[in-house]
Amino acid sequence: MKQIRWWLMALLLVVGLAGCGTQRTTNKQQTARQTTSTKKASPYVDRQLPTFYVHGFQGSAKSTNTLIAHAEQTAHAHKVLVATVSTSGQVTLTGHWNGRVRNPIIQVVFKNNLAQYDQQSAWLAKVITTVQQQHAFKKYNIVAHSAGCVASVNMLMTQQPTSFPKINKLVTIAGPFDGVVGEDDVANQNSFLASGQPKYLHAAYELLAAKRTNFPKNVQLLNIVGTLNDGSHSDSLVTNVSARSIKYLLRDRRVDYTEKDFYGAHAQHSQLHENAKVALAVDRYLWHR
Repeated sequence: MKQIRWWLMALLLVVGLAGCGTQRTTNKQQTARQTTSTKKASPYVDRQLPTFYVHGFQGSAKSTNTLIAHAEQTAHAHKVLVATVSTSGQVTLTGHWNGRVRNPIIQVVFKNNLAQYDQQSAWLAKVITTVQQQHAFKKYNIVAHSAGCVASVNMLMTQQPTSFPKINKLVTIAGPFDGVVGEDDVANQNSFLASGQPKYLHAAYELLAAKRTNFPKNVQLLNIVGTLNDGSHSDSLVTNVSARSIKYLLRDRRVDYTEKDFYGAHAQHSQLHENAKVALAVDRYLWHR
């Protein structure tokens, strides 16, 4: 009788252990499915389309470092290359771009950060061509700050070889498209006419207006404008009119234009590229599903 009881107890123990093992296996499978589901649910795309980050006058890598770091953390982007342009226009690429990297970023650095718009536009085109020769792509994005915005738009208005890739999305942050306060513009002086054109046209605007019909059609554009709330209607260097004048410049070009405004101390000209809310707006515009 005792032997039968021991046999029954042993049998129950084996069955119990087997059940625990099955439960652990089931839990692992559920966890794996949940992990897979979480990955699939990412709100940001996984594409190999490159994005070029361009700084402005007197800028450097520091001008776009924060924006890029935020994109890497939030949108699963990866800075793969730094394209440095020497004062003579020589392009040097550093870094490594694996073809399957998600949302690749190329940081553009001009050693001569005071060069004129036409010169920086030519250098930017050379950067894109150099990268394309090593990593074939047909479309690209640009994120630009300050004078880098004018240089980027000017490049897009300049005829390129037929093999040159097509712009997909353009983000302009604090673009001085119609002057800079303290140089050729004055706070609260300019305004928009009923037509949408600025009342006063400064050098950058005239440069772009002369070739505006060359701007490619159907481009998606996010224009970020900063306002200090100090009565100047500017970000300290670029007035709202100057920044917003790009909309009228690109009229009839079928541009999908989106404008996003930021206010307060963190909307100051140089603070905009350090502003986490600006960075999030850029990330969502470029890569959010």
